[in-house]
Amino acid sequence: MRRRNMHMVYLKMELKRAGKRIVPLYVGTVFLLLLSAALVLLAGRVLYGEEAVGRVSVGVAMPEDDPLAGQVVRMLSTLDSVKSICDFEYMDRDAGLEALEKRELYALLDVPENFVQDILNGSNTPVIVWMAKDMGIEGEIFRELADAGALTLSAGQAGIYAGNELYRMYGLEEFIPRLEQELNRQYMDYGLERSIIFRHRKVQATGDVSVMQYYEISAYVLFLFLAAIPVSGYLLPWKRTMAEKLEAAGVGVASQVGARIAGMGVLLFLGSVPVILIMTATDQVPWNRILVAVWPFTCVAAASVVVLLYQIAGSLLGGIMLLFFVMTGQHFLAGGILPPVFLPPSIQKLAPWLPSSVLMDSMKMAVAGVWDYKKLGACAILIGTAWLAGVLVERKRR
Repeated sequence: MRRRNMHMVYLKMELKRAGKRIVPLYVGTVFLLLLSAALVLLAGRVLYGEEAVGRVSVGVAMPEDDPLAGQVVRMLSTLDSVKSICDFEYMDRDAGLEALEKRELYALLDVPENFVQDILNGSNTPVIVWMAKDMGIEGEIFRELADAGALTLSAGQAGIYAGNELYRMYGLEEFIPRLEQELNRQYMDYGLERSIIFRHRKVQATGDVSVMQYYEISAYVLFLFLAAIPVSGYLLPWKRTMAEKLEAAGVGVASQVGARIAGMGVLLFLGSVPVILIMTATDQVPWNRILVAVWPFTCVAAASVVVLLYQIAGSLLGGIMLLFFVMTGQHFLAGGILPPVFLPPSIQKLAPWLPSSVLMDSMKMAVAGVWDYKKLGACAILIGTAWLAGVLVERKRR
């Protein structure tokens, strides 16, 4: 019974220590709010503003004696989804490769002879696409457009093969040419009229939330991590004498780390009140029971990571530097600055496991207004993992 009382006494002591840091916390909150506002406004403009993406210069090398291929390429260049970002330049192959090397082009399309005829007869001679190195966002967008076009053609060709096989099964071989002609017409019409789809369905790079909601959530998560900097003194490791007295009183390392996480969690909760109020006042995040549950949960999760980093650093300056560089770096990799769709595939696979991604997914659940226990579970795993790692680090230090 006495041990249990000592645990409660120590927890109250940590919470009291945390309460004394409220004033510097709110002073730091003002500066962090300005930083968060800049992130929301600038990142949203970079993604979808007037200067969102530069024009993508694409070279096209076509055989001179194949006017049908030229006609198809020119028709493709008039599609809304293509002409909105791509500028086609027609040149020979050697000149195109030279321009690509000089980084004057993002890509070069090397169209083979009899390109259209080969599609119609099933030969499927590919168009060679040369891509520049370090293409940036513009190059990645062009890659997505090219991949989407290739998948559309592949789907059409698969449909033709399936139709041919079906006619052969029923002994209708003489009607196959007519079938291929009709299917080619329908698939080409569909492929060349992809712009119709975009008039009915708007696809966001930020997923199910709007751009403003995405970046407000991103700013909130980054705020949680960086809000610890103004109260760094609270996170200094226990002095040896204090740690020995606590252990003698029955308060072990696990309880010490847990109480420190709880105290930091309360600080982050109080510090994030203005951020949450702004998000709900602007109707970017609805005030609902899911938000009421997720909000403190994300504060504790962020606190667990922050406490772990300061324990690893072992000093005030080391903790600040480690917190800033690690948290901002992983926030970028998690898609907090650019949505994961714009990041390399390897980073896209890593992103869901990073702390910022876990917390952002939890807040997106509040925006959607639908419980997702997998996201809550991921948040709980983050807290447990950080707490356990903190215990191990502290035991090794002692």
